[in-house]
Amino acid sequence: MTLLLRIAVFAAALFAPQALADVQPFHPYLNSEKKHLLLLGYTWQKADVEVSAQRDPFSEVSLDLDDLGTDDTYNSWLLEYRYRINENWGLVAGAFTFEVDGNRTAQRDFNFDGKEFEAGVALDTSLDVDTYIVDVMYTAYRSDRSEVLVGGGLHMFDFNAEVTGRAFVDELEGSLTNASDDILAPLPNLRAQGFYAFTPRLAGAATLGWLSASVGDFDGDFLFLHARLFYRFQGGFGVSAGYQITDIDLEQDKSNGKNEYNIAFDGPTVQLSYAF
Repeated sequence: MTLLLRIAVFAAALFAPQALADVQPFHPYLNSEKKHLLLLGYTWQKADVEVSAQRDPFSEVSLDLDDLGTDDTYNSWLLEYRYRINENWGLVAGAFTFEVDGNRTAQRDFNFDGKEFEAGVALDTSLDVDTYIVDVMYTAYRSDRSEVLVGGGLHMFDFNAEVTGRAFVDELEGSLTNASDDILAPLPNLRAQGFYAFTPRLAGAATLGWLSASVGDFDGDFLFLHARLFYRFQGGFGVSAGYQITDIDLEQDKSNGKNEYNIAFDGPTVQLSYAF
């Protein structure tokens, strides 16, 4: 086969995946008759967090998990759903969360959401980050063993941080200061997925999500990577184990200041899956 002919064959396979519809898939994941894939799992996450909620006339002060007195690890659930619309198009939706709380004595003066907290007050804090994903995917390449999808959609970030400070005088509570900040940010994203079957039961997959966009009063950067190994049982059931990395930088301009969340978390994952 000449080089030109090989290039033509490769291009046809890359840009016309529907031509492979008659090829018997090596792995049931690639079978278009299995339109639905549901995955439910668990992840152990370690986080690096900096948050600020600056309000005029205060200057911006960033707080990390040590300032807030919270742990830097959290065990969380994962939910993912895939629907094959046809040979070329599909829909992917997912959700995962990060939630920590804690308490400590403030080591320095700071402000949050327009409230002042002095060194020495007792702090009760909580931080929640929920992420929701909806993407439309196109099959750019498919063979009997592998598949590559590209697409995009929306990432919804729901951030909530709350700080309560309690000052005591001779073991009696002298004052109470409470501040909270809540952001719901929908931002567009690009997404790519790859799948390769080593055997009819064992396969590997990787998902990459990325965005860098300004929408309204939000300015955000987001990077998501999830690599997994899948093992298929009988009857459409399966199990996967992998590693997930998430990096979120989000800034919101407000009429009286700005909010900023810089959060990176990563950790191993396990999931149960069912295809039908």
